[in-house]
Amino acid sequence: MTFSISSNHNGTSWRFLLLVAGSLVLSACTGAPGAGQSAASGGAGSPPPSPTGTSAVGPGTEPTTHDGRTVLPVRPEDCSSPGAAGIKGVLGPVADQLQAPSGQSATKDGLVDVSCTFGLAPIPAGQAADPGNALLITTTAGDESALKRLQLPRLMMAPEQVSGVGSRAWYSLNRLSGSTEYVLEVVDGAKVTRISLAVPSAAAPIDGIRQKLIAIATLP
Repeated sequence: MTFSISSNHNGTSWRFLLLVAGSLVLSACTGAPGAGQSAASGGAGSPPPSPTGTSAVGPGTEPTTHDGRTVLPVRPEDCSSPGAAGIKGVLGPVADQLQAPSGQSATKDGLVDVSCTFGLAPIPAGQAADPGNALLITTTAGDESALKRLQLPRLMMAPEQVSGVGSRAWYSLNRLSGSTEYVLEVVDGAKVTRISLAVPSAAAPIDGIRQKLIAIATLP
């Protein structure tokens, strides 16, 4: 920029020139940060960056169920006995499409539960067996004092005592809104085994089911 000032200008014109030159120098000093200063670095009053969502998450604990039981890993052998072949041989046609078992295990108050669910029909990928059309075998183990807290028999409509299996045993037919459950619960030493065969309520009654459940309870 060129300024032309005639010789007859007074001191006011010189003062104007000095003000314009000073503003140009000030603009140059307040431009972009220099090479040694990063544009991303905050000033002295800038807050530190926020932590990520996972930065404060510590080591996790064992997952628990809604009733306070601690979930345990299921071992391959937990649902290997009784095997599917032996169960099919006992149950007959109702188990023609018996599926491989899925297992769950949990512990609470000195008791360990292992549950094995055998679907009675093909199971879509990524889904669980229909509890209203499945065989469920649950084994509960613990010391004598812990087993006394179970208040046996459990979840049975009109339970009947059964002889010839374990030290104590009960059988019941539970009629639910959508299914019929044939249930046997057996105490054998420090272990309680509950066998529940659930079929749709419209299914025909299963002949000799009490003895069949007892036979499953005694399978190797």
